Amino acid sequence: MPKQKQQARKPQQTFAWPVLAAAVVIGGAIWLLVAHIRATTAGPQPAPSVIASTHYPSQGHQGHQPGDLKRYANFRYSSDPPTSGFHREIFSLGFVNANPLPKYVQVHLLEHGNILLQYNCMCPETAAALAEIANEFDSRLLPAGTTQPSHDQLKSAEENGLSVIVAPYPMMSHTIALTAWTRLATMDNVNKADVVSFINRWLRDPDNLSQ
Repeated sequence: MPKQKQQARKPQQTFAWPVLAAAVVIGGAIWLLVAHIRATTAGPQPAPSVIASTHYPSQGHQGHQPGDLKRYANFRYSSDPPTSGFHREIFSLGFVNANPLPKYVQVHLLEHGNILLQYNCMCPETAAALAEIANEFDSRLLPAGTTQPSHDQLKSAEENGLSVIVAPYPMMSHTIALTAWTRLATMDNVNKADVVSFINRWLRDPDNLSQ
């Protein structure tokens, strides 16, 4: 009788191992599926931090009315480089400029939503680094195979506030200044990540331009 009991138990023991193995495989598959779903449905990653900038309350849009040119000939801007205030309806000669832009031209460009990258040094490497960053944005505005904008293409880009413009500005106390309408950030050396962050944040920003 004992031998018969042992023989009766053997089929149960041999049957249990495949069931256990199958349960482990199925459980592992379910765990991997849940992990995959969680990974693919996770929320977007936080955006990179924006370089700190100083906000200067808008000094208005002087320059549009008859007589403004004479009235505001000695206008005192609240920031240097300027970020708002008196301006004239003049655009730049290029995305990258060899000569400084008058303050009243700078403000006009910012008023439309463009970004200015300016430098105060005899530093070809700094100018080239800023020009390279600007070109990454400005080249998108040009037809394929074009490296320099025509007069009409440049005016259209700046009129619509889509441009990143580079120029020397020897009068300021900073080495490098990034300006948008009512916004100013400065740095001693070109930090591409910070410059790009500033451009992405303030280029043609509708809320900022509404001031």
